Amino acid sequence: MSRGRILVVDDDHFYQEFCTEILGEEGYEVSVTHSAERALEMMAENTYEIMIADLVMPGLGGLDLMERARQINPQMDVIIMTGFASVDSAVHALKSGAADYLPKPVNPEELKITVKRTIELRHLFDENAELKNLLTLYETCQRVSLCLDLDRLYGLSLDAVLQALGGELGLELFREDGEWSIRAVRGMEEPEAGAAMKDLLADELREVPTRALTLESPSVSRPGAAAGLGVHSGLIMPIRVPQQLEGAIVIFRRRPAQAFDRMDLGTARFIAEQIHLSFENALKYVDSQRLVFIDDLTGLFNTRYMEISLQTEMKRARRFKSKLSVLFIDLDHFKNINDIHGHLVGSRMLVETGKVLKNCVREIDVVIRYGGDEFLVLLIETDRAAAEKVAERIRASIQNHEFRSGDDQVLHVTCCVGIATFPDDADTRAQLINLADKAMYRGKETTRNVVYAAADLP
Repeated sequence: MSRGRILVVDDDHFYQEFCTEILGEEGYEVSVTHSAERALEMMAENTYEIMIADLVMPGLGGLDLMERARQINPQMDVIIMTGFASVDSAVHALKSGAADYLPKPVNPEELKITVKRTIELRHLFDENAELKNLLTLYETCQRVSLCLDLDRLYGLSLDAVLQALGGELGLELFREDGEWSIRAVRGMEEPEAGAAMKDLLADELREVPTRALTLESPSVSRPGAAAGLGVHSGLIMPIRVPQQLEGAIVIFRRRPAQAFDRMDLGTARFIAEQIHLSFENALKYVDSQRLVFIDDLTGLFNTRYMEISLQTEMKRARRFKSKLSVLFIDLDHFKNINDIHGHLVGSRMLVETGKVLKNCVREIDVVIRYGGDEFLVLLIETDRAAAEKVAERIRASIQNHEFRSGDDQVLHVTCCVGIATFPDDADTRAQLINLADKAMYRGKETTRNVVYAAADLP
């Protein structure tokens, strides 16, 4: 008889076989896969008591996998393994919700003990449902309260409510400038979520309630509803931060026998207080970050942020033996724009340039206003060849962009882009920026409106 089902996710074939053999001897039913994406598919098809996942894998990493896995099976325990062990990584994994942490190479006895301890804790909690619910609620609220990333908090807060209250479907809606939008959705496809929002805004959310309340007959399941979800019970949890944020988390249960009750409502109101505080803290953090790291004119990151981000990304590149490229961008003859059209037009052009740059790069890349009409772009995990393509895209986009003067006159401007790549061209922050700067100035000394790489400097 199986002692429990375990899913091992590791791109190293040795550890797949290692865990299968060691845990199989202990009576566990072990399934393995090499990718996080396949693991999510397997979890949708089967229930596992424990997932053992490598921290660093191609594609989705162990911590991101853990977060996605909890959306499928909130009760599953996760043990993180990694060959890049450190106190910081262990603390981060545990704070993110891991049940335990194993550094590689893994000792067979340590693996057995860790899995056994995790299983025994699960059994202990199962024997005391009330204790389990309280601990789950505490851990859920703790994960939410630790999050200061506003974009991540949307999904995290919805997951917390679904986990604590046993909801099967849910969506999180917020209103900005009078317009409602979906910030997170679980258990529904995008068209279903859009239809559900339409139903809710026409009925339960015509006015956002002041307190959490249950829905005995949700509009999304009534005859003629746009969504037609077929749910039997719902719960609305309002979220309000005065002058900054207004929205609601709405969750549903499908089974009539498990309608939300007064006990659920009490839990919901407790969680609502924690989520409200988390959103307040996240918004305060965003404001403080904006003051410290954001350029007042363009809204781009400033040089303070550049120092931190460049140091972090260079450490990451060293650790994983990847590339990092820096683009140094300077507008050609920008002084003429200020002299002829005025500084107000020049400032508008800088703001527009920042938007053009952001449209030319990925979300993970970092766009910085270096000063005046100079900009810096950090291209994460990008070698010289790829950086040259991005640099050329930027050069062409700025050349072709139609800027506007105060009297709606169309203005055009060009730029020079210098490229330096870590570690090929330099291995320190100062050298990397200096070489990208020199490459940019080399372009200005030649034809302007050109891309020049540090590797081509004489």
